[in-house]
Amino acid sequence: MNEMEDLGHLWADMPEPSAHDLAASRAALMSTIARPGGRGVLARPRGHGVLARPGAFLRSRRVVLAGAMAAALTVGILAAQVGLGGSDPGNPLAAPPADAQTLLKLAARAAAEQPDTVPASGQYVHTRMLAQRSLFAPDEAGTRQYTKVMVNEERWEAADVGKPWLSREQSVSATGPAPRNRWDHGVEDTVYEPAACPGQPAYARLRSWPTDPAQVRAKIVADTGPDPLRMWSSLQGLVTESVVRPSLSAALYQVAAGLDGIVLIPDTVDVAGRPGLAVGMDQGDGRRSDLIFDKRTYRYLGERTVNTADRKGRTPFGEVIERKGEVNGTAVLAVDVVPGLPEVSPNASRMQIPC
Repeated sequence: MNEMEDLGHLWADMPEPSAHDLAASRAALMSTIARPGGRGVLARPRGHGVLARPGAFLRSRRVVLAGAMAAALTVGILAAQVGLGGSDPGNPLAAPPADAQTLLKLAARAAAEQPDTVPASGQYVHTRMLAQRSLFAPDEAGTRQYTKVMVNEERWEAADVGKPWLSREQSVSATGPAPRNRWDHGVEDTVYEPAACPGQPAYARLRSWPTDPAQVRAKIVADTGPDPLRMWSSLQGLVTESVVRPSLSAALYQVAAGLDGIVLIPDTVDVAGRPGLAVGMDQGDGRRSDLIFDKRTYRYLGERTVNTADRKGRTPFGEVIERKGEVNGTAVLAVDVVPGLPEVSPNASRMQIPC
């Protein structure tokens, strides 16, 4: 008897399992394996051709495999799908990363597999983001109350040094007591124009960076010193700016993986609501700053700062209490290359690019 051929016939007409089906199967499989003397029967859930419980194989169609064959195949499933520790981003059965270092290494591998975007002279790098911000507006008693505001952000940055670039913001929704006229100001454009000594926007500045992790680390340390928290804060900004250049992002993740104090935050979401895994560092002031990656592909989603305790904050209008659990952050939605700047609002602010 050819057991592998019989097995192929057995599953020939089974529908393709979804990621949800496979996740449930993996949980059941690991639960039974962890139980001493665990035994079970692989049963087909209604409407799905997926594994539900480990042990002997499905007995439908009166096909019965020898115990040794079933055991060997079960071991194969474990080795190929569960025992990889998250090393296969395309496999929904792969176990999640066990720690922050592993997640960052997986993110580095995912970034290294993406091509860099290289705009031609005269073109602009266009980035779309969604930001979550805190607004503290006074109520009738004069007490400043917290309102969460969601803001669409767009940036057009020139590929060439010495060219103007544009930042555009528009608040799209709010949750909290602040009236609409306190948070909705329409489209707000800011044009950054070259100064006497033109500064370099993100792309022009980062395109010359090396992609060797040791060299990248040396550049960061030269700017921040070796303190892990200061290096982490610098990395957060650099990661967001380098989304157009994944080869640099990969090196940044590897540098981050070597920092003391980073922790894994599982089962989280970015400010756009996309499920992810995060790596964070305690800032020592009641806040934690995170980098968030897609839960399945390990690609970068965005950054955020989370209050881990109630803390006092300062605004231009006085002191406020920022509550535990409040979040500010940015989700990167898309990056592309465009031929030029869009039409700028007639009420745009104008600033000089810093040297």
